[in-house]
Parts: sequence; structure tokens; C-alpha cells
Amino acid sequence: MKLGISGQALGEVMDFESIVDVAAKYGIKNFELWPCNVRGTGFGYRDRDIHEICEIVKRREITIDCVTMEAAFCEQAVETPEYYAELLMGAVDAAVAVGAKLVNHYCYFINLSEEPDFARMEAYWSRPLAYAKERGVTLVLENEAHDATRRPELTRAIVEHFHDPAFLTNLDAANYFHASQEGFPAAYEILKPYIGYVHLKNACLPRAGAGQPKENEGAPMSGIFEGRNIQYAPLPDGSVNIAGLLTRLMEDGVYTGTCTLEPHTEPQCVEGFYERESRWLRRMGFFNN
Repeated sequence: MKLGISGQALGEVMDFESIVDVAAKYGIKNFELWPCNVRGTGFGYRDRDIHEICEIVKRREITIDCVTMEAAFCEQAVETPEYYAELLMGAVDAAVAVGAKLVNHYCYFINLSEEPDFARMEAYWSRPLAYAKERGVTLVLENEAHDATRRPELTRAIVEHFHDPAFLTNLDAANYFHASQEGFPAAYEILKPYIGYVHLKNACLPRAGAGQPKENEGAPMSGIFEGRNIQYAPLPDGSVNIAGLLTRLMEDGVYTGTCTLEPHTEPQCVEGFYERESRWLRRMGFFNN
């Protein structure tokens, strides 16, 4: 496995090449691309200068493993299945252009309720899935705390409904904690056959008087801890057993791709996360890159 970083964390405050410079300080050359990293406007990638990113990839000798399309979090982007499908297929085109084999996407406004609406999902995802397969790209659905992927059993049911090796899940164990679920071992074991990508971050419960940094406070949790704002933390400092997850990934060999750091904090604190997390991960022997 390799260690990567998401372009989201610093994408609103610096351009992509500057993010590459930051990653180089921590020996990281693998990336997840977001629309905010690509010069241009509008949802998705089709009105953005993906060729500039291709030039950076070649010149800096870096790898983009995954292209993310976050438009499902905007109601306007999911007004019709046809419009959303075009956006997701645009992300597939961007992935092909930069050499990525994965497109990370979300459920959110497509299916906010806990009960999966498979017919609605098919309307939004079937055409992009067929297009992704044609272009040699895998769609990886990221679990979130407030939609139909909030429990690992639900995510598995969605992936199994599409029954296609080009439709897998992006396992984010901390997002399951956000939903008051067990990110490891339960989520890992339930989803093990369908893991196509992995996000690494950590979190804990808020505690009055604990001096937890306000800049690491996130959105309200769902499930039994509903109403309490999740408190994000560097990987070694949170509640989720990230070391256990990585150990099992290595032992089982079910996923050998890039594990992407995704700190949820204010931009001025991001490098502090990268420094502590990359040092800890290498000291534990999980990554050499």
C-alpha cells in the first residue's frame, strides 16, 4: 500500500502544485484530486483545465490515484438523474486524463433516508457505471453519516445491488464512527470483499473541559450519538482503531492500493496533521513511501 493525501484539505487556499510541494515535505507523491484543485468553474470537471493537472503530474512525477466528484452534496447538482450522470461521467473523463483508476462519489442528496431507494440510485448511477467500465475506471462509493450509506450493512447492500466489480466502496472507518457505528473491525469485515479505496482519518467524542481544539470540530453525529458534534483528531489520537484496520488490510491483502489522508480541520492546521500522521504511520511500519 502507498500513502496519499486528498487535495480537498488545502484546495481552497492553494493551487494543486503548491499542494504537491506540501506533500513532498512528508515524502508523499500520491494524490486524490478534487474539482477545487483544477482551474475553472462550475460543478465537476468538464469546465475546468484538466490538462494543466496532467502537465503537473508528468513534470513532478506524481500519481493521482483517485478523482473525487462531490456534487451529490449540492441539491442543484442532483435535480435530475441526467444532469448528475453527466457530471459523474465528466469525473470519469478527468480520471482517464490524469491516469487515475478510481472515481470517488457520494450518495447524500440522491438518497438521504436510511432506506436505500435502489431504483433512484440506478437512475443516477447506472449510466456512469457503464461509462466507467468502458473507460477502465472503478466507481467507489464513500460512506457518510447522514445518508443511505450510514451503516456498513447498508453500504454492502447498495454495492451488491449493482453487482459489478467496477462499483465498489471507499471505506472511511471514521465516517462510520460519525454515524455511531464500529469502523473497525465491523465495517471492515462486512465490506471486505468490496473495498476499492481507503480514506484515513480519525475522530472521537466531544468532552466538555477536555481542551479539544475548536478547529477540529465537525458536524453532528448520527445514530446513538446524534446531536453531538464529532471531534476530529490525528490518526493516533482518535477512537477508531486505524492501526488495526491497516494491520488487517496488510494481512488479508484485500486492498493494496493507496490509503489517503483526509484531515478534517482548518487549513492552517492541516500540515500539523500530515506531520504527526505520516510520522506515526511510518514508525508503525505501515508505509515506506
